[in-house]
Amino acid sequence: MCCGGIYLDITTGKTVKVFFPIPNALIPIIDQSGMYQICQWGQRETDKDLIKDLPVGGWTRIESLEKTYWTKHNPKKVLIPFKSFFEKDKNDPSYPKNKSTEFKLEECQLIQGILIEHLSKKIVYVLTKQIENWICDRYPVIVKVD
Repeated sequence: MCCGGIYLDITTGKTVKVFFPIPNALIPIIDQSGMYQICQWGQRETDKDLIKDLPVGGWTRIESLEKTYWTKHNPKKVLIPFKSFFEKDKNDPSYPKNKSTEFKLEECQLIQGILIEHLSKKIVYVLTKQIENWICDRYPVIVKVD
């Protein structure tokens, strides 16, 4: 599902590591116009200013985008420029306390997400797809760019 990621902050030139469980975690996106922004990654029940109308979590199934709970928010597809992402092996006996495994992305690969704008908040959810024979049953949707 992608529980964390590493990205290069283009405003500071520093590498940043972020994990979803961190309250109000921020991640970069590239919107449809090519603009780079930092947005809140999903929602947690403990977040301040929780938007009750949006799902709690940081991911959504790509096949759910046509459902009313997304379409009513006019989601916009965005790209998430992670250099790598992290996932925990659900088959590990110590799950969820086991360490995350890092999966590096190629230079031309970006993770697909959706952006929801609600009043002054911008919230991003990572798009996932079904996958078999992997450490988790969901995998981030990865797109190649030129």
